[in-house]
Amino acid sequence: MFTGIVEEKGTIRYIQLTGESGVLAVKAKKVLEGTKIGDSIAVNGICLTVTSLQSDGFTADVMAETIR
Repeated sequence: MFTGIVEEKGTIRYIQLTGESGVLAVKAKKVLEGTKIGDSIAVNGICLTVTSLQSDGFTADVMAETIR
């Protein structure tokens, strides 16, 4: 159960599925403060692990079922 604090509402940039897995890219700035690769961020109640960081967003690897 997620018990953290909601910091902002992000926007999905893209979802790239390849077979049974893929990459979800999220545009969000505030939540990035202090975030590093490997950290967890809750997205719509699902805990995702940050796999890359950009100046205004992040990506996370996902399974196809997560997108459904």
